[in-house]
Amino acid sequence: MPSHVLPVGSLPLGGMKEELSVAYLHMLASATGLTTGRWSQDYDVRDVTLKSSVEYPDLADAGIDVQLKCTGQESVDRPDTIAWSVSARTLNKLRKTNRATPYLLCVLVTQSEPDVWLHPNMDGLLARSHMYYEWGHKFPALKVGNATQIVHLPKSNLLTPASLLELMEEASTWRPH
Repeated sequence: MPSHVLPVGSLPLGGMKEELSVAYLHMLASATGLTTGRWSQDYDVRDVTLKSSVEYPDLADAGIDVQLKCTGQESVDRPDTIAWSVSARTLNKLRKTNRATPYLLCVLVTQSEPDVWLHPNMDGLLARSHMYYEWGHKFPALKVGNATQIVHLPKSNLLTPASLLELMEEASTWRPH
């Protein structure tokens, strides 16, 4: 059931999805004690950088660079994965291992219509969305001659406060290769 009616002239759907994915990640980061930094340009294939103040044994300044996507398309939904098409340039950037922080691709899967994305009630705010993730360095190399490639994010990689903390701990052991 729709929660509201969008007025004519609202932000385009693509912009709304971008804002929703950033807000979703920010809520998770806030609940886990992480700070977020948003980039004004997406040239380096990162929308948000997550940072931890925890002094992990290997690194006291752990961070993750996140590339965010959002979709209401049912075509990305597979039985065990979310299938996402990335450009050759994006894939090559995500796969880089010679960098200070690892890349994480996160895809927020929601309904196609924005008036059902959120449902406020007396218990709180229900976000009818799920965010899935995969480390960029785990994606296979681009197939020769392809301009794009489908990458798969396992549905078992559901981004939650607990999984986000595990990812940050993993990032604390990241060493450029």
